[in-house]
Amino acid sequence: MTEQVNMEKEKIINLISKLQIYDNPKGYKLNYEGVRKRLSSVIDGLILCGDECLDELHKLIEHGETWSCLFALEILKEIKSEKSIYYLIDYIIMVEKEDYGDSGEKAMSALTNIGKSAIGPLIKEIKKQFEKKVFYFYLTGALTEIKDDAVYEFMKEVTEDYIKDEEKYDEWFHIDMFIHDFDKQEKKDILPLLKNIIGLDRVSKHEKIEIKGAIERLEDSVAYEQRLKEDIEKFKPIVKELMERELNRDKKIDKKELEKRMWTPEDDLEIQFKCQECHKKQNINPGLIKILGGNDKEFNFENEILCKFCFSNNIKQSIQGGRDILFQAIGTVSGYRKGVLSASDKIYVENKIMPFKESYEYILKRLEEEPNNAGFYLRAGNVARNFNKYNEAIKHYEKSIELNPKLIASYLNLVGIYEFRYKNYDIEDAKTSAIFYLNEMLDLFRTQNFDTLTLKNPDTLIQFIGEKSESLGVYIPELRKVPVFSGRKIGRNDLCPCGSGKKYKKCCIDKDV
Repeated sequence: MTEQVNMEKEKIINLISKLQIYDNPKGYKLNYEGVRKRLSSVIDGLILCGDECLDELHKLIEHGETWSCLFALEILKEIKSEKSIYYLIDYIIMVEKEDYGDSGEKAMSALTNIGKSAIGPLIKEIKKQFEKKVFYFYLTGALTEIKDDAVYEFMKEVTEDYIKDEEKYDEWFHIDMFIHDFDKQEKKDILPLLKNIIGLDRVSKHEKIEIKGAIERLEDSVAYEQRLKEDIEKFKPIVKELMERELNRDKKIDKKELEKRMWTPEDDLEIQFKCQECHKKQNINPGLIKILGGNDKEFNFENEILCKFCFSNNIKQSIQGGRDILFQAIGTVSGYRKGVLSASDKIYVENKIMPFKESYEYILKRLEEEPNNAGFYLRAGNVARNFNKYNEAIKHYEKSIELNPKLIASYLNLVGIYEFRYKNYDIEDAKTSAIFYLNEMLDLFRTQNFDTLTLKNPDTLIQFIGEKSESLGVYIPELRKVPVFSGRKIGRNDLCPCGSGKKYKKCCIDKDV
């Protein structure tokens, strides 16, 4: 009997040794499929050994992403032993901390395959991590893919708590990932709860998309699968393009083609932000998103970002907001979504190109050197807006007007800021300020007594005044008395000088303007 045991151990040691044969620099140059094929008989042999080889397999998964580790996870998945549960849990925690890639998914599948006996340890560990405000995707996925009443009740309990307590789950919990497998539980009584989540302000657009997917799978899995197949067919050309691009990485997207993919005002663009004052999460359209220098953690936005609840400008994108932007970035480059402009980290200030981050400090230093230069204050306002420092921008524009009341570009920028605040955040005081500066601007315009510093085309002022007066709900009769610039003849297809924003042929062509 002892001899037989020794022979079995020797066999296992031999198989384990063969499993490790490619754990070297030369072996790591090979692809997964190739190595898997060469070791298929070894893997099958260890699976047949069952519990007898568990100790050796558990040792292998202590070493991260070696070939032997990856295949050990596959073997453990097939053996389905309760003895492996805590080893697999520890492995998932290790790889998610280190961001090892898809090896965590293999461990997740192994735990799911073990089944009901893994439920108790998984719930205990997940609760422990939740108390630390840590969300491990593969750990949660291992649990939620197991169909069981205990799993369902745990998922329901956490989901209900998430709805009740925003602060508790702030910035670390991913509701879309947590509820993803509710359809596996096959209990439709959870549907009202999931639909409730979609209505929460703190849930981002992309989270809502995932939650709607879970709802659709629960309501009609057949219809969902059919729609998924149709979507896959639509995206096949995109996938083909991406694969071709991967083969030829030097090939760049045509500039005109990329511009087609950019944001337009009509696009429904939402990014999740969190106010640093009232601590509320909310979805905001940031306009054009600029990714600075290719760093996916540094962004700038076209629109002013204010809290919808307390109107504070101390608001930042949430962790989920970073994910939202990533989705937008991938979509823009792939060609199936608009919304992101990948920008250089350089910017022009005073006809000088400099790093974006240094531009604001530079212009502030120039203001110290020439504190009575209205033009510098105007430029400082423009740069401040680039950094979403709109309150500072307002001060700069106001100072430029104080120094030079004829600087019409400063009035124009102030009208734009306040009109945006009124239209997008419903701030009544902003409307009053916008109308005030619009009238000041109009007076300058009517007398033609203004400076056009930084204003490339003064003719656009007519259109601007017309559009903003309409947006603010004010009627300015004097607009029809505004003189046309330089005696220039108005073409039929030119913008009408009355400020309506319409073409001349469709507006005042038959009237005395």
